[in-house]
Amino acid sequence: MLRKSLLLFIIAALAGTILCVHELLMLPDGRLHIFFMDVGQGDSALIVTPSGKQVVIDGGPDDSAIRELGRHMPFFDRTIDLLILSHPDLDHVFSFPEILRRYRVGRILMTGIQGDAPRYKELLTVIKEQRIPVWIADPAHDLDMGDGVLFDIVWPPPTLLGARREDTNNTSIVLRVLYGTGSALFTGDMEEKEEREVLASGGDLRAMVLKAGHHGSKTSSGTGFLLAIGPRLAAISSGRKNSYGHPHALVLERLRTLGIAIRGTATEGTIELMW
Repeated sequence: MLRKSLLLFIIAALAGTILCVHELLMLPDGRLHIFFMDVGQGDSALIVTPSGKQVVIDGGPDDSAIRELGRHMPFFDRTIDLLILSHPDLDHVFSFPEILRRYRVGRILMTGIQGDAPRYKELLTVIKEQRIPVWIADPAHDLDMGDGVLFDIVWPPPTLLGARREDTNNTSIVLRVLYGTGSALFTGDMEEKEEREVLASGGDLRAMVLKAGHHGSKTSSGTGFLLAIGPRLAAISSGRKNSYGHPHALVLERLRTLGIAIRGTATEGTIELMW
């Protein structure tokens, strides 16, 4: 009996040590961390600012994003400072209602476009129930996180609020995450139609890292758009052996021709970048 108790004590002590080490590794380190999370055929990213603020961009096609948040956020931290929904398609919005129930969310950035998908409607209901402040994307108003990190909203204009569009991919929020000399451009599921609109707007697209549009689809990442961004690295979020053929071979070849390094969640799992 004594031996069993001693064994249980040792196991508990080891578990406590592992938890403490994990928590120490999660402490703010003065750098910006971006996790392109492995959520299968969808998009979800966690951004941790130098002071430890947490921002989630999109919520993937299932509850995988919740699991990934548990891996990359402190165990006792139940606060997310900002949720960003690029557009209301299921592979970007699925986990958001449950995230709102599990975490205290400070505010939400979205376009406010109308949508009939049950999961999107559920999200809007939970937002209303919890009275969470909502900011509508507007290129005239950037988001300053207060610790050197700036979310530069490039597109779309706020005229999408309350609008109904069949092609929701091309209503995606496009924004740059800026910190120090580093930058990353997030593009949701934007395709060449929206890429042309963004280019015509004259917005600054330059970024060191590109989150490739629409999971590396052949309808996204046009040559002119890539040249305007000038990224060193393209991160592609897609599922392993997905039925869509993402990322498309033409896009991969285009990226390689322009000398842009490629990393993908389908081959690596969650990708962490920091600067």
